[in-house]
Amino acid sequence: MKHTLIQNVVDAPQQESFSGCSHGPIPAARRAAGAPPIFVNGIEIAESAIAQEAQNHRAATGAEARAAAARALVIRELLLQRARALELAPAPAYDADGREETADEALVRHVLELEASPIEPSEAECRRVYEAAAAQFVSPELYEASHILFSPENDGAEAWTAANLRAAETIAAIAEGEDFAALARAYSTCPTAAEGGSLGQLQRGDLAAEVEGALLSLQPGAVGGAPVRSRHGWHIVRLDRLTPAQQLPFESVESFIRSSLRARAWAAASTRYVATLAGSAKIEGLSLSLGPAS
Repeated sequence: MKHTLIQNVVDAPQQESFSGCSHGPIPAARRAAGAPPIFVNGIEIAESAIAQEAQNHRAATGAEARAAAARALVIRELLLQRARALELAPAPAYDADGREETADEALVRHVLELEASPIEPSEAECRRVYEAAAAQFVSPELYEASHILFSPENDGAEAWTAANLRAAETIAAIAEGEDFAALARAYSTCPTAAEGGSLGQLQRGDLAAEVEGALLSLQPGAVGGAPVRSRHGWHIVRLDRLTPAQQLPFESVESFIRSSLRARAWAAASTRYVATLAGSAKIEGLSLSLGPAS
């Protein structure tokens, strides 16, 4: 759990809203390899620690990675100094993968939980987000389909023609009342033959474009009137069911919205708290900007 909470503070200016609006790329701060040493209330942040921490920050250049690392370590030192002032004892927690926090990570988390916890998002706030970004809370269009595949015996033109003829004859048999699933089990060269040709539930993009296009041009229950060619062979297609995209009710997405708002509120509260600590600290060798860099 490497500096997760600190990283939220370091990256806070780049949070995006539900509407997808942003202020564009933020100019990156840079730290030259021979930059002056950094001190936080007289405690030095070693350049070797900055170089090691830089490996945890994705950046376009080494100078940008060192700048992000330096900021993270200054924030970490501010929080650890506050933890010591409060005489907190580390109580490491475990994440979902069973990884244990270090003692310093536990102290950072404890300080922020104790002094920077934001107000829990209300149902009214969640509803405002839902109503303002309703188009984002839509279930995808789903469809269920079946097919019978006639693969050519080889890549020759005659083999492809023969496979097409068998597919056309099978379409005629279906039109005369023969069972689609039984024909799929008997003749399809696709593994779905065992399921009567069922392809299951699908979304747009799950199938080859030519097969999907033919399927979605049909009414539910209808069988395509001509074989459809793909790189696998000739398909007889049937659209079994179509469920249009639908607006998801607020109740089904409330927990997701609340979780997202909580994460953003936590990052904002942590940033404000660290800014307060920084304002009363003596930081040398680094300008700790917690807003967009200039």
